[in-house]
Amino acid sequence: MLYPFMTLNDNTEIVHSELLNLDGKEKVKVCIEKPVYGGFHSASCYLPEYSLENIQGF
Repeated sequence: MLYPFMTLNDNTEIVHSELLNLDGKEKVKVCIEKPVYGGFHSASCYLPEYSLENIQGF
């Protein structure tokens, strides 16, 4: 489940997961999505590692 965190002035949405236990480590997934003509720019990362994935358009 993802929870809303903030909406920026350009309508970029930032959401986050609850605390996850992945590979024996506690992590939080953060997703960013920005509406653009014809779709969205999006990216995901896991904190505290700041490991980015699924980067599209940014």
